[in-house]
Amino acid sequence: MQTDQEIIQRISQGDIEAYREIIQRYQRMIFVFIYKMVNNAQDAEDLTQEVFVKAYEKLSSYRGESQFSTWLHTLARNRTIDFLRRRKMHDSDEQLAYIPSQARDESPQDSLLSKEQRKEIERAFSMLSDTYREVIVLRCTHEYPFEKIAALLGIAESTARVRYLRARQEFAKLLSRTEGGLVHELQ
Repeated sequence: MQTDQEIIQRISQGDIEAYREIIQRYQRMIFVFIYKMVNNAQDAEDLTQEVFVKAYEKLSSYRGESQFSTWLHTLARNRTIDFLRRRKMHDSDEQLAYIPSQARDESPQDSLLSKEQRKEIERAFSMLSDTYREVIVLRCTHEYPFEKIAALLGIAESTARVRYLRARQEFAKLLSRTEGGLVHELQ
């Protein structure tokens, strides 16, 4: 398997088909990040496509000082933040993520209860600031270490840790304010 640098070299030499390899390699990572931030599958698909178009257009500006995935993630982050700034209302009906039931023979009441809990979590998550949502997605969804989160966000590692801690605290507060308070279930 070729490295990102080798593929980028092929692209810069005119091999447009090589860009498909980059897309296949990183499309899911970028889509998941954007989806967790915008909470709408269609918007996430559109933004993911825009990110890869922009990455292709700006490929010559990639200097190789960081991993290509970090550079690409930064493009996705900036594009998503721009999108969220323009979209003032977060009134999507899409769910944050599908959480499968632990029990196959779940009763309708239990199923309804877990659906309501997911909605409460989604509401609380959407109330977080973009900054807090982003650090939670990077840490919990992508399972990035704080060092990588710091690099992606252009902040110190200690700042990334503090931001994550504050994001969790704020998320817990928001969940405790919702009817039924789900905080105890997340700890």
